[in-house]
Amino acid sequence: MLLALDASQIPAYFIPALGPVPKWCSSLESLTEELEEGGQTSIYDNYKFLTKEDLEKLNLTNLIGTNLLRAYMHGFFIEFRLYKKARLLFFLLFLVKDIMQLKNSG
Repeated sequence: MLLALDASQIPAYFIPALGPVPKWCSSLESLTEELEEGGQTSIYDNYKFLTKEDLEKLNLTNLIGTNLLRAYMHGFFIEFRLYKKARLLFFLLFLVKDIMQLKNSG
């Protein structure tokens, strides 16, 4: 990708998502393959970001202040496995309530 900027040189950028490497620059292909294979993981890759409203919805507000939640800006990070379990329990309880309402009304 070439960008027109207010400079004497025109910068060129390669964005792998836009297409293959140009034939005239084969060194980029090996470089991008190395970067893809590197697979660097971030500290928060295994965490899910939740706002306080999300915690209230999942009934997890009692975890605020514990080591299971990490406060960050306007919300919290929770381990993804714990989030999946809490979300599953939330949907199961919601389903049970619906079934009970159907039984009581019918």
